[in-house]
Amino acid sequence: MILSKIAGIGGYLPPQVVKNSEIEREFKLDEDWIFTRTGILNRHIADESATEMGVKALKDALSKSSLSKENIEYVFVVSNSPDTLIPGMAGRIQGAIGHAIGGVDIQAGCSGFLQAMEIADSMIKSGSFSTIAVIGTEKLSKIVDWKDPSVAALFGDGAGAVIMTASDEHGFIASYSRIQKEGWKTLIQERDGLLKMDGKTVFRFAVGVISEGIKKVLKRSKMNVEDVDLIVPHQSNIRIISRVSKETGIPIDKFQISIKEHANTAAASVALALKDAVESGKVGPSSTILTVAYGAGLAVASNVFRL
Repeated sequence: MILSKIAGIGGYLPPQVVKNSEIEREFKLDEDWIFTRTGILNRHIADESATEMGVKALKDALSKSSLSKENIEYVFVVSNSPDTLIPGMAGRIQGAIGHAIGGVDIQAGCSGFLQAMEIADSMIKSGSFSTIAVIGTEKLSKIVDWKDPSVAALFGDGAGAVIMTASDEHGFIASYSRIQKEGWKTLIQERDGLLKMDGKTVFRFAVGVISEGIKKVLKRSKMNVEDVDLIVPHQSNIRIISRVSKETGIPIDKFQISIKEHANTAAASVALALKDAVESGKVGPSSTILTVAYGAGLAVASNVFRL
């Protein structure tokens, strides 16, 4: 039986950092207003393109694996802020890989990275491919309204990647995803426009569906939360994660928190937080991870896997 496993986790954050103090001066906000409401202190802003950041994240993931770029057969590029609407970025990222591969771009809100991992798992288990790269890359700074303090403070740029490969070990265990029409206008960027968000409505949706994603994927995996070493949620707002912890009874220290330094990097968010967890030693080989994210659409996705 063919199974799939994560062979490498990588990421890239651009060097330019915008601190809360700079945004606070711009909008004349109280000093601790942003951090208290969001848990964010810093966000990274890119000079390079989303494609270039995606390539850097992919190279980092490969460096953390025993694989080389020659092993990659397919690539998913997940983004809500692509360099161009047509064509997608997968073809340009193929240029950095250097040989013929399959690939496609996915736009599925902040949960898109987890949905792409679910698809990659199925493709590997089918025997069609043995090694697939999943890249989430965002240059959200170009679609954020920097005159709107409710949005400008929340988002950052960056990229994350995982390399998934065929294995005889049971790495990927279960996935869950759901989309809905209701509320689709609450988080939206219309063509040639800037990102707009109804924060209160999105907050309520997020708390409910993150809890849902955790419960549903645990049921599918026939596991309890005690069997999981770490939950890696979408890094959008510390208050959302704290509310989920309170409502589910799961201790807050069981959640990876990376939002302080990254802000919300949308489709790159979970991969970057997972990279932080591995590099800090919080998790390692054989650790069981639950990832969960919500996003525009509206959508929710979650996965359970062993490293």
